[in-house]
Amino acid sequence: MKSPLPERVCASMIRLTGPLMVLAMTLMVSLSASPVFAQDEALRPPTTKEAPSAPKYIVIGVAFLLLVLVAVVASLKSKRGHQD
Repeated sequence: MKSPLPERVCASMIRLTGPLMVLAMTLMVSLSASPVFAQDEALRPPTTKEAPSAPKYIVIGVAFLLLVLVAVVASLKSKRGHQD
């Protein structure tokens, strides 16, 4: 039994364009990596010079408040009746 038409068409395209695809992928990878190879020094993570704007206890308090709010909403009873 012959394979369906889309499979035969795709197989013939892959067979004909296989080497071109490998060349295109190699070129794409080498072009996208070229800025990294052009670096003179090792890459380091960015650093900030200014202190955080909000004190940590305020951020932790807001996170705890949101957590409590989510827990309360999740524990509310459903208003659905027995007919559902």
